[in-house]
Amino acid sequence: MIQRLDQLTGPVEIGKYYLVPTVRGEWDYRVRDWPVIGPSHNDSHCLDFHDVHYHFDARFMPGPEDDEWFWRRAFASPLMINDKGKKNEGLPAPVWKRRRCRRLANPFFVSMQELAAKHQTWNCHFKYWEGKQARRDDRGWVCPHRNVSLADQAPDSSGVIFCPLHLLCIDAETGKVLPAIKAVPSFAKATEDQPA
Repeated sequence: MIQRLDQLTGPVEIGKYYLVPTVRGEWDYRVRDWPVIGPSHNDSHCLDFHDVHYHFDARFMPGPEDDEWFWRRAFASPLMINDKGKKNEGLPAPVWKRRRCRRLANPFFVSMQELAAKHQTWNCHFKYWEGKQARRDDRGWVCPHRNVSLADQAPDSSGVIFCPLHLLCIDAETGKVLPAIKAVPSFAKATEDQPA
């Protein structure tokens, strides 16, 4: 039986199939059922992004591993256009679909975090959450920003779990949100072609 992501108590495995929340919408000039993570929301506080959107779950997205521009867009341009090509007219609720895990994270997470740290809005975000405590549920840590479970996110070799929604890094042992640049994960290039 294929496990749903919201039932996992440990990290996903590259090459394995899972039931993943997907939302039908248009992105990169293509309409499809995109793998998403977290709730639909806007980021008015600090990030000054008012459009309601979903974030992509890069672990399950098809995409060229070495195309940094594609992966930056996948992070910085979230899903906000419905399958009719309309923005701000509502996206459907997620539907669980079978998807293969292709990687542990967006392959360019590290460079995106470093780039984000140079911008005032992102610095506001990082500083606001730094030192805050993630809560723990029966599956694992939950990011304090959007209450997204991090139970299925793999910690890096130094024990840092990162939240793929808004680049927060969380100490896997204590649940504290770490300073952004001091906690850059070291596993971001692991893919199904490169064993983790």
